Amino acid sequence: MDEVLLPLTGHRKTMEWNLRGAFAAPLAPIIVVLLGLFAVFTKYNDSNATDAHVQRYYVFYTHVSIMVFVGFGFLMTFLRRYSYSAVGLNFFTSCLVMLEAILVVGAVQQVVWGSAAAGKIEVDLPLLIDAGFCAAAAMISFGAVLGKLSPTQLTFLLLLEVPLYAINQHLVFDTFKALDIGGSMSIHAFGAYYGLAASLVLCGPGSGSSHLKNGASYTSDMTAMIGTIFLWIFWPSFNGALASNPAAVATGGVQFQFHCIINTIIALLGACVSTFAASAAYDGKFNMVHIQNATLAGGVAIGSAANMKILPGGALLVGVLAGVLSTTGYKYIAPTLEAKIALRDTCGVHNLHGMPGVLGGLAAAAASALAFSANEPILRHGKQQWLYQLLALAVTLAIALVGGALAGTLVRLCSPARHTLGPELMYEDGVFWEEVEAEEGEDWHGGAATNGTNGISM
Repeated sequence: MDEVLLPLTGHRKTMEWNLRGAFAAPLAPIIVVLLGLFAVFTKYNDSNATDAHVQRYYVFYTHVSIMVFVGFGFLMTFLRRYSYSAVGLNFFTSCLVMLEAILVVGAVQQVVWGSAAAGKIEVDLPLLIDAGFCAAAAMISFGAVLGKLSPTQLTFLLLLEVPLYAINQHLVFDTFKALDIGGSMSIHAFGAYYGLAASLVLCGPGSGSSHLKNGASYTSDMTAMIGTIFLWIFWPSFNGALASNPAAVATGGVQFQFHCIINTIIALLGACVSTFAASAAYDGKFNMVHIQNATLAGGVAIGSAANMKILPGGALLVGVLAGVLSTTGYKYIAPTLEAKIALRDTCGVHNLHGMPGVLGGLAAAAASALAFSANEPILRHGKQQWLYQLLALAVTLAIALVGGALAGTLVRLCSPARHTLGPELMYEDGVFWEEVEAEEGEDWHGGAATNGTNGISM
């Protein structure tokens, strides 16, 4: 329809009033429900209440938390007018998702398909690490819709993701008995394609890369690099956090953790150098978007095969391929997908997590087939393991895409989640945060505003 101009101030005040009711009202009962469920259905895992348990896992829990809260949070601060929301909503939704995941992932593992006494969820550090993994998947999904949803919409979208994540995790690890220790499939590919499917449903015209505020400044790009460096340093802990499970020690669990760390470090090194090379080859100069993101793709891609004996050269190959693939995604694939199917992917999660996650699933399948004798002790399907790896990957993609589309539809249609942002309020902290002024003097689609007004596409 024809474009009209409305005062920014009046629309912003209406948005702020709606925000109070739409965000605070449903959050209170959610907190009450969480309190009740924790009181009734959780207990300590007393068998793991030992110093050895804490020494084995707490450092890895800390590293995973740094990745979730610092790494992902600061990586998303590249938007020049959305840094408060990137870090703040990452902080809030990660905490909420982790609480839900303790209940839902714990119930799926221990009660629904387990033998927990009296239906109680036994809380220990591995479960908390699993909850952190779930939060990581949710933050990947957040990246696909960054800046385009209200806090209410985002909260419900990520709450709906947790049960699907838990079910898919059970299918990958327990039903198909696939290798995915670092979550190439179950965390990265799942989170990416859930978020991308939701973005297709929720984010309409005016929310894509042409939006004036969907961009970085010199300062915001530097804060985003803080997230990149934290993620890059701690990624080996992310991939190896649960590789030393006591139940696996008898079959070489500690050795598997050794492989996780070494393979991930080498893959990250390979991704970094190949990203710089590809970025310079494509653009003639280094592109900060490539450096912030594609340098991490080796950690994503090695995740499924991280605990396998693929030789250092194999890990380096995976990392180099991942860096080039991710850089190519940012340079060529993402613009094509936005132009052809209107896929508006703010953080490029398809390039950093989606495609490298698929590459990781394929790498584990190839390693299962080509290095069978070296990895036979951990291949639960013997020479047929590669088939189950591919099946787990296919099911993960299906659940993520269908689940993300359905969740996005629910968020769009159901009250109070029908609290949507017009394009003029996207990528803007000022409408959600105190002491942040909405940017004046610009039209959201790049034209000069008249008399302090912003253009609104009706």
